[in-house]
Amino acid sequence: MSLLDTLSDPQYVPKRGPACTVHLTMKQMDKATLEKFTAAMANPSAAGTLIAEALQELGFKVRADAIQRHRRRACRCGIA
Repeated sequence: MSLLDTLSDPQYVPKRGPACTVHLTMKQMDKATLEKFTAAMANPSAAGTLIAEALQELGFKVRADAIQRHRRRACRCGIA
């Protein structure tokens, strides 16, 4: 695959930085929490800051910038 092909591929996510905090947090969630989190992430009117604050209140260590990066698929895991 050429560089141009790689960069124009919508599934391409560069591998950089540490593991995705959001993905690691999702692995720790129970099924009900994960379903609610997934719905919140899919809702464009749910601000990343509010999602992060709600997760922090539940004891998860995740920041708003990690939520936003995960939504843009700019994180290491490449899933949203």
